[in-house]
Amino acid sequence: MSKFPSEKELKEMRALLDKAPASKLLPKNASPVEKTKFSLCEKFVIYKNKNNLTQRALAEKIGIDEALMSKILHYSFEEFTTDRLIRYLSEIYPNVTIEVLVA
Repeated sequence: MSKFPSEKELKEMRALLDKAPASKLLPKNASPVEKTKFSLCEKFVIYKNKNNLTQRALAEKIGIDEALMSKILHYSFEEFTTDRLIRYLSEIYPNVTIEVLVA
């Protein structure tokens, strides 16, 4: 059985989280383009975590600066087009295939 963190530990963690950049959530009324960009960003996060990479290492692997990588990893995709995200994704998944489903 695990022990709940002490108030001191919780306070320290809250202080760290307050300083860290927050990942954006997908709004309930997201457009199809926003949903697609969110899904593409998710692939970068999965790759980074699966390969135990730092944000900087992933940025270098893709060939972009770390600030842009941070935006992608935190789902701040407003300044990115879908083709730009796909181009970056193809650097880590050379055989990436994008499929459009119509319901």
